[in-house]
Amino acid sequence: KSEDEVPLRGDFRVTSEIAPLLPFLVIVEALDGDIVFRLVGTGLAEHQGLDITGRRYGEFGSPDQVNRALARIRAAHELPCGFRTIHTEEYARGIASEVEVAAFPLRGDNGARMLVMVVTPIGRGIAERGGKALYLKPLSRIGYIDLGNGVPEDEQVLAGAIGAATAKG
Repeated sequence: KSEDEVPLRGDFRVTSEIAPLLPFLVIVEALDGDIVFRLVGTGLAEHQGLDITGRRYGEFGSPDQVNRALARIRAAHELPCGFRTIHTEEYARGIASEVEVAAFPLRGDNGARMLVMVVTPIGRGIAERGGKALYLKPLSRIGYIDLGNGVPEDEQVLAGAIGAATAKG
């Protein structure tokens, strides 16, 4: 199995089954050392209180979170597989929201590693801290989705991220 099995972004089509998800659809691209939000649905932008299209993940999470996310994107492409996560987001207006993310690999037309994700808010509460427009807390749960090639062990995926971060530093 290889990354060649990952569909091209240009081949991703909005069908009648996908159309209802558009407000909460996100496409990200992995770059060297960060992740860029290439598309963020209007429903998610409204829920978060800002549109993060074009912004970098590193603006909203710690360097360790970025390294972990890059490792998981790499793993989703190498196998290929999808994954499901749950994390909490905090917004400047003092609200926190738990969100569920279902992510699947896409290949950019230039070969870039990308993900198409559906981000679903599943709960609301009061934020522990305020100030930042958006703060992404570390994942509280992750599970990989078998697309016919098996799934990796998250501990091994993250061991690679720690090794890569150590080599850079």
